[in-house]
Amino acid sequence: MSTIGTRIRDGRVARLARNTRAEQISTAAEPSPADTPYRLLWSTGIVAFVLCVVAFVLWGINGANTLFDMIVALCT
Repeated sequence: MSTIGTRIRDGRVARLARNTRAEQISTAAEPSPADTPYRLLWSTGIVAFVLCVVAFVLWGINGANTLFDMIVALCT
């Protein structure tokens, strides 16, 4: 049921109705925030997981010195 075109007699309600825009009233056309895809979040998580697996493999094969040397080389 729509109230478009009906007259409002109360002054306060009439001012409120005039100040309210159609975009604020009708949000049915906008997608719900719960339906938003989180592809960037998932891809970041997958990349972080792969980096952790690589770090643990390097730690197991060559020890912690290899990872430390890689970090020092990256930061300098």
